[in-house]
Amino acid sequence: MDRFSKLHPIFHFLYFIGMFALIVSVYNPFFILVSLLGALLYEVKSRGKEALSSLKFSVGMILVIGLFNMLFAHYGMTVLFKIGDTEFTLEALFYGLNQGFVVTEMVLWFGIFGRVVDSEKVIYAFRFAPKTALLFSMVLGFIPRFTKKLKDIETASMALNGGKKPKNKMKSALNNLSALVTYSLESSIVTADSMTARGYNPKAVRYSRYKFKAIDGVMIALSLVALVYVICAKAGGKITFIFDPRIYSKSFDAVAFVLFFLLSLLPVIIDLTEEILWKISYAKN
Repeated sequence: MDRFSKLHPIFHFLYFIGMFALIVSVYNPFFILVSLLGALLYEVKSRGKEALSSLKFSVGMILVIGLFNMLFAHYGMTVLFKIGDTEFTLEALFYGLNQGFVVTEMVLWFGIFGRVVDSEKVIYAFRFAPKTALLFSMVLGFIPRFTKKLKDIETASMALNGGKKPKNKMKSALNNLSALVTYSLESSIVTADSMTARGYNPKAVRYSRYKFKAIDGVMIALSLVALVYVICAKAGGKITFIFDPRIYSKSFDAVAFVLFFLLSLLPVIIDLTEEILWKISYAKN
């Protein structure tokens, strides 16, 4: 039961925009870890075993970026080892790992955003700008559609080669990309003609099944309070973390951390609360 995805679209947009803003601005490892934890828990809650792929991706991305930064950025005072005159430091490795966590959680949260916010919610949220809403919703729909089509093209290409992998991978990739671009152009023309034939009018009045409820207002208010407090704490230098020349936490606001922690776990908390209430109601009956 995914109660979080059934809340009002306005809440979803405010929540995800706030999360994205905090992730890229609050560059503190403690905050980044809890945000990543919230994303992974929701992945496991909503996708089950399929979330293991997200976990593998997260570990790989973090390690690659961390090692890359340590190899090519040289700063800090804690030397791990030397190769010739080049020193590889703990501070560079730690900063790289931190960057890896940021990139990974952004990818995970964007994936969650893509599953929770569908094209219908986009059109509803941007109904004041119908053309922009339509464009955005079509882009969201084209991404998984073209990804699946690319896999079909690669499978067909391998079938033409007798099931063998191509020797020239670069040439094969370019041919597959060319076929995908051709398909996308033809698909866009067909879509445009179909919309014209059916009399599409961006100014037409539309029925909406979304109703703003009290729970939506409560969630928006609580989220805004947490977002504003954390942003003010960041702007006031209360959650500052230093990476160079040594690693240490210069300042830490416990209230901001707790609020950000709850904000990151909000999707999971909403779902678990709904399940508990449902089980209590079922037990009484």
